[in-house]
Amino acid sequence: MPITDSGALRGISRVAPHSMPMAGDRLLQHRPQAFLDALYQSARAPLWRLRRTESSLSAESGRLLRQMVDVSAARLVVALGSADGVAAVWLADALREAAGGRGDRALIAFERDADAAQRARAALRGAGISRYVDIRCDNPTRLLGELDTPIDLVLLLDTFDTEATALLPQLTAKLRPGGILIVPQIQRRRRALAGWLATVRAPDGPYRSLSLPIDGGLEWSVKQA
Repeated sequence: MPITDSGALRGISRVAPHSMPMAGDRLLQHRPQAFLDALYQSARAPLWRLRRTESSLSAESGRLLRQMVDVSAARLVVALGSADGVAAVWLADALREAAGGRGDRALIAFERDADAAQRARAALRGAGISRYVDIRCDNPTRLLGELDTPIDLVLLLDTFDTEATALLPQLTAKLRPGGILIVPQIQRRRRALAGWLATVRAPDGPYRSLSLPIDGGLEWSVKQA
């Protein structure tokens, strides 16, 4: 999946290239953040049918994701899980702002089942930001094997914990030098991700990793050159 001369990510369905902002983009300029604000207000959460579960992404982690997209100048982000679309909205909104209306940045988000994928798509439509995201109800291994474009940032949520360690070599091969792996709530997930943590924390390994004291521990790993 190379990046074409126009900068659009070719071969990623539902992420269409645009040379200039869509007419409605200016009207939706603040809609994603308003959508997220509503989700995190418990009195209004039922309006958006948010399922507040143990694995829901916190607003603090969401803001950090936005910053990571900005500082890494990310063009391609992969999310293993979408937290019912909440994580996807945070990431896609950051990509939208960075793209400035161009279609040269995208998020591929994987979900384990069709219902979760539908909830994520509904959240993205509600936030007015679905054009930047390709939600896949698919095995990540196949697409990652076909991907030519370097990945800039990976978000790992707990729906993919059982596959995470097996996927890590493939993700490492596709991640560009300086690319980032983000794993929230690592304290709760420590046992399931023991192999992943051993790799990213190894002193002589391909990553330099830091655990941040937010959202139950957030593991931030940067691939070395």
